[in-house]
Amino acid sequence: MLEAAVNEDMMSPVVGVGTIEYEWMTWPEIAAAAAADATVVIAVGSTEQHGPHLPVSADWVVPQALLRLAAAKRPFIVGPPVRLGYRSRPASGGGQQFPGTLSLRATTFIAVLEDLLEELIRTGFRRIVLYSWHFENANFVYEPAYLVSGRFPQVKIVVVENGMPEFARADLDVLFPDGFPGLALEHAALIETSLFEYLRPATVRMDRIVDDAPARNVPWDVLPIDPTMSTRTGVLASATQASVAKGELLTERIVEHIVTILDHEFPPIDRASMLLSTDKGR
Repeated sequence: MLEAAVNEDMMSPVVGVGTIEYEWMTWPEIAAAAAADATVVIAVGSTEQHGPHLPVSADWVVPQALLRLAAAKRPFIVGPPVRLGYRSRPASGGGQQFPGTLSLRATTFIAVLEDLLEELIRTGFRRIVLYSWHFENANFVYEPAYLVSGRFPQVKIVVVENGMPEFARADLDVLFPDGFPGLALEHAALIETSLFEYLRPATVRMDRIVDDAPARNVPWDVLPIDPTMSTRTGVLASATQASVAKGELLTERIVEHIVTILDHEFPPIDRASMLLSTDKGR
């Protein structure tokens, strides 16, 4: 119970004076953080079915929690998550035929991110990271970043389309002793279920966790939607092998991945300096 309580706190925003979570900051605090050249990182997710056992918010709740943990190690502004993404596909997200999934067309999604980037730049941010978790967002996150960069070449934008690192063989052996099915089939399966069991255990419908697999898995799409490329449950692989321990391992590796990217691309600003700048901005 103590571990669960600690893990629940990981998912909760840090509010009040001294927070570096954009949604819980005042406008003078945000302006001061931008003036201090702080990096802002935006989790770009989706609202999409994640089987009968996980909430539809999985693709923005999980990356937002991981960013909070990364910011505790290497301070940056945890931006407001983008909660809607590009269309779900049967072979990677289960498909648009599931109730509950809310998706944007590509042009709308690109326009939303383009506007968001320009608003952050208007506020004064010059170091921005788009950290995408939803598989189908690939390319549609890069496009608005490319367009905005052409208009604001003094701003550095980092686009992370794969939120997870390349896992070492030793880690894969622990996570997938029966073999790794591939990230596309890991939708609502072991990885995401383990992350939820570790980060937000109370939200997992433990009695509804299932293993499932599409009748066929091919490297192309078919329209109208072919239900044999998805599953009845929306889970595309094994979820029953998930565990809290695996969620902890995944969290450690992904947080390391985020911190490594930031260390490569931006000079660090320690939390004390950011908070001091914030105090001066009031």
